[in-house]
Amino acid sequence: MSSKGFGYCGLACDYCQDNPNCVGCKKGGCPEKEACKNYQCCTSKNYKYCFECPDFPCEDSILHKLRIRIFCQYIQRYGEEDLKKHLEENYKKGIVYHYQNKHIGDYDQFDTENEIIEFIKNGRK
Repeated sequence: MSSKGFGYCGLACDYCQDNPNCVGCKKGGCPEKEACKNYQCCTSKNYKYCFECPDFPCEDSILHKLRIRIFCQYIQRYGEEDLKKHLEENYKKGIVYHYQNKHIGDYDQFDTENEIIEFIKNGRK
């Protein structure tokens, strides 16, 4: 994982291919930051992650997507380094975070929190 880290919502900025010049959400690099409720909320309240907010998970934001919400909760429970380690291991196994030109990937194929967490930890269903 490069130095982009994770977004406020838990997105893994290092695996996003949308904008190669982006330096990461927390470094102000996201082109959607003006319209992103999560970015605006966290920066105005000095939160490092959305889970610090008493309204987490807010439904009228990107957190309505299961994978994104679970990534944020995963960081809350296990920490950034644990998620980073598993994403790197899974990437080496061929697991794709985002398919080319899409905002979905292998982590989006699940219907429950437990399935996603199991996939993060083990790289398989």
